[in-house]
Amino acid sequence: KEMYTINDLLEQLRTANISNIADVEFAILETNGQLSVIQKSQRRPVTAEDLKVSTKYEGLPLDLIVDGRVINKNLNKANLDKAWLKHQLLSKGINKFEDVFFASLDTTGELYIQEKNPSLKKGSS
Repeated sequence: KEMYTINDLLEQLRTANISNIADVEFAILETNGQLSVIQKSQRRPVTAEDLKVSTKYEGLPLDLIVDGRVINKNLNKANLDKAWLKHQLLSKGINKFEDVFFASLDTTGELYIQEKNPSLKKGSS
């Protein structure tokens, strides 16, 4: 049987973003080897609810381009089309869908675009 050391415990606490063992109310070593940690209530991060601040719904973003390929069904879900997406890319200086590694649209309408590495494109020709 293996021993679980204090160093193992401290490492798993750090992985859970807890740097001080004194901040821990309960630490439970699960049967799968994972550590479940409950922080002391006064050490838990403040939430919007704690501050009585209202928040808006934050759903999952829709993937619009994955590895240069447009995901048409997600464009349709967002009531958008390729012309809109092309216009958005052109406004960022991107000429082709194929030049985009990943693009997504969040529920607030914010478009995230990650271009493919230009140096890789030049090296592959």
